[in-house]
Amino acid sequence: MIARRILSICLLLLLAISARGQVLSDGISGRNLKHNMQFIQAISPQGDTCLVMTDSLGRFEIDPELMKGMRGNVYLKPMVTKPRPKLVIDSPFDSINVMRRGQTRYLSQNHIFEADTEEPVIYYDPGTTLLKESVVKAKRHAVARDKVTGYLDSLTIISTGAWVCDCVKNPNLPKTLNNYKGWHAHRADYPPPLSTYTGKRLQPKRGEVYGVVRYEPWGPNGEWIIAAMDEIVYDGPQYTEEELLEMNGMWKAQGYYPQREFYEPDAIDLASPTPDFRNLLQWKPAVITDENGEAEISIAASDVNTEFIGIIEAVDGTGLIGAQTFTFRVYKF
Repeated sequence: MIARRILSICLLLLLAISARGQVLSDGISGRNLKHNMQFIQAISPQGDTCLVMTDSLGRFEIDPELMKGMRGNVYLKPMVTKPRPKLVIDSPFDSINVMRRGQTRYLSQNHIFEADTEEPVIYYDPGTTLLKESVVKAKRHAVARDKVTGYLDSLTIISTGAWVCDCVKNPNLPKTLNNYKGWHAHRADYPPPLSTYTGKRLQPKRGEVYGVVRYEPWGPNGEWIIAAMDEIVYDGPQYTEEELLEMNGMWKAQGYYPQREFYEPDAIDLASPTPDFRNLLQWKPAVITDENGEAEISIAASDVNTEFIGIIEAVDGTGLIGAQTFTFRVYKF
């Protein structure tokens, strides 16, 4: 009999709150070191936006009601640029990291659990295949950007003056990249009849292959001839996220994120003969305690015969935080 078929573990949570002082807040606050009153625009990658105003000391706050409409990271842009603003964001996450420095971090296991006899767990379902290892490789390095930093990155490409002409009629020829690192612009009469320049200018894309050409004057009449032709992979200007934000006078703060959901077996799953090898048994980020600071939850164990660690982290209404850990073991009998 598998332990999870008959066992439901009930936990009584007593959440002890730390007395180190408030470290959490529901909004985003900060200050402009220039101490001038102005509006600050808050933007999210999903297009949400709002305006907040600083006080005479340059302080501002995006309160929880406004934060509910800001999904994901929040980008802050002062509307007045002279004198050049200098924002300092008060991040509660930094305070949490400082308080937890040196403490044990409980991360997900990255290996297959083994039984007490050091033998691999046996899969009883003959239709189940155990993969010992899987490797994912990328073809090329690409910086992950959201819509805001992606837009700022596009502006840097446009500012270089490089552009692509959409004029290739032969599908075997790449489009031509113009005004890039000493390469010239594609002339309207080059090389007929393979292409005809329509006047449309496209933005180059990183990693794409483009044709490039360089001209030089020749002959007594000053005619231009092709001096060099080549094909290159466009890399464009490379900036980090911090550099993009600084170039555009913006700052980034962590915002609200949707609640993550993890698999939890239901009655049908518990009745299935297929073994359950979950190593994350429960994830509840929004447990509400009663007036005594107590709450009770039930979890279903998996078929991994090992010791599990439970981590409880809590915050009260005033922003004080606390944490506690416990262990329990699953047996097969």
